[in-house]
Amino acid sequence: MYTYASSYISGFGKPVEAILKSKVKDVVIIKRLDGLLIYQTKLEFSQLQLPCFNNTYQVLAMADAKSNIPYNAAVKRFIANTELQLTGIQSNINILKNKSFKILPFDGNSPTGINFDIIKSLENKIEHALKLKVGFRKHDFDIVLLRRREGMFLALFKLTYNRLTEKNLNKGALRPELCYILSWISDLSKNDIIIDPFCGHGSIPKIIAKYFTYNMLFASDIDEILINKFKNEFKKNKKNLFIKRRDALNLAYFENGFFDKIISDPPWNVYNAQNEDFSLFYKKMLNEFYRILKPNGICTILMGNQVDFEKALNTRSFKLLETYRILVNGKKANVYKLMKI
Repeated sequence: MYTYASSYISGFGKPVEAILKSKVKDVVIIKRLDGLLIYQTKLEFSQLQLPCFNNTYQVLAMADAKSNIPYNAAVKRFIANTELQLTGIQSNINILKNKSFKILPFDGNSPTGINFDIIKSLENKIEHALKLKVGFRKHDFDIVLLRRREGMFLALFKLTYNRLTEKNLNKGALRPELCYILSWISDLSKNDIIIDPFCGHGSIPKIIAKYFTYNMLFASDIDEILINKFKNEFKKNKKNLFIKRRDALNLAYFENGFFDKIISDPPWNVYNAQNEDFSLFYKKMLNEFYRILKPNGICTILMGNQVDFEKALNTRSFKLLETYRILVNGKKANVYKLMKI
């Protein structure tokens, strides 16, 4: 059995655990922490297809740890009392001769300083067992020493290195992991007709087209430049993906009750200099969403302007099924799962 730890968007603990159990049949959940899921499976890392996670690590060791003592003292105690489980690393990642590693200390979510004399014995064990060298300025692999505020200490070998970062994404585009979870909690099925009426760069439709089955998928936005760019990416696509320039407040192109699911990230208007009440915009938006949804249809909305949105939300038209409180690029946001009633 391999023991893994995978980080995820804080606030999405329940859906992420459900995704993991559905994808990995033999999984055993060890512990679910805020933003980190620890689990065991017989599957090697290459067999894990879990786009809901940010990063995945193989757990080398974990132990209880007090959060009220200095970090260096906690590391020293951890190394003295914990045996590293280094078997299985070679099958999970391509370790070649002369490759290097570096130990990265984290206290909570923040990198911290460390006395390197304390971790010298740990470095020696890793060098000997995995035939790796200690890297200084440059290194190939990260080994994270993580103290969690829940009272745990973990040694983690990082397995993911090719994930997108904010530097690789278009400005305003959503992370793939977030789009996957938004789609998952919308309960998509093979017969669904789906739309993202504020598709922007197409972050949500791209993930739906890649990972989910459906009947038809529509992506629209009022920004002609973004729509044309998105169309060029999906020329001659065979995904039943239809990309159109449309105003989300006036989707007259679609008849009443045409869609099974709406999944979208509307404008937040959080930084409005005039402090304008944006609830009227959301009220018009929700009225149009209600019109184009089938009875019992699902509408999943990512929203950073919770005050104005909740002012506009008419619970006589929509039933609020779930609310998830998350962070998007460090900003507080809510995900609302609504059902047309």
